[in-house]
Amino acid sequence: MAKKKTDIERKPIKIKRTRKISEEQREALRERMTEMRKKRKPAEYKNVSKVVIALPDDDKYSFKNVKEWIRHNKEMVAALGKQARGRYVGEKERRIAENQAHSRKSYIRYCEHYLKTGDWIGMFSGMNEENKVIPRCAAMAYYPDGTPKRSVGVFYPDISAVWTNGMDESEYGTHENREYAMTKTVAKSKTVALTDKQFTGEV
Repeated sequence: MAKKKTDIERKPIKIKRTRKISEEQREALRERMTEMRKKRKPAEYKNVSKVVIALPDDDKYSFKNVKEWIRHNKEMVAALGKQARGRYVGEKERRIAENQAHSRKSYIRYCEHYLKTGDWIGMFSGMNEENKVIPRCAAMAYYPDGTPKRSVGVFYPDISAVWTNGMDESEYGTHENREYAMTKTVAKSKTVALTDKQFTGEV
C-alpha cells in the first residue's frame, strides 16, 4: 500500500531545549554584561552638530527630544499615507491627509537640518509643532544714520529682549515717519562730484 504524500514529506519536529542556569550563574552574567557596557565606547555622532550634542537631555532642543520628534512625525506620515490610500476615503479627506503628510515631511527636514547644523529654521517646534519659535538676531543691520534695524518678534542680544510693537512705536513712531526720516537721511548723505572738464571716450 502506497504511503500518502503527506506522510512522506513529514519531517520530525525539533524541540529547542533551554539551558537551565542557577541564580548564581545569572548574577555572574549580569555582572559580566555590566562590565562590558562600561568598556564600550560612547556613540559618536559625526553628522550631528556639537552644539546639539552639548545640550542636556532635559533641554527642549536636545538631541534626545528632537530625535523623538522625528520618530513621532515619521509615524504620523505613515499613518496619513495609509489614510489617504484608503478605499472608502473621499476626495476631500484624501487631499487633507496628503497635505498633512507633506507638512510633516517638511517638519522632519527642519528637525534633521537642526541636528546637522545646530540652527533651527522653522517657525514652530515641538512634537506636533505646537510651540512658536522666537527668531534670534545673529548679526545687526543699521540704517545710514546708524540706527539699528529691528523687526517685531525677534530677540536681539544687544538689548537681551524680544522687540515688541510698543518698542517699535516708541523708537520710530509710525512706519511712515520712519521711512520718511530714512529717506531724508539717505538724500543728505548723497554727494555729487563736480569737475571743470567733460570727459569723453575719445583719445
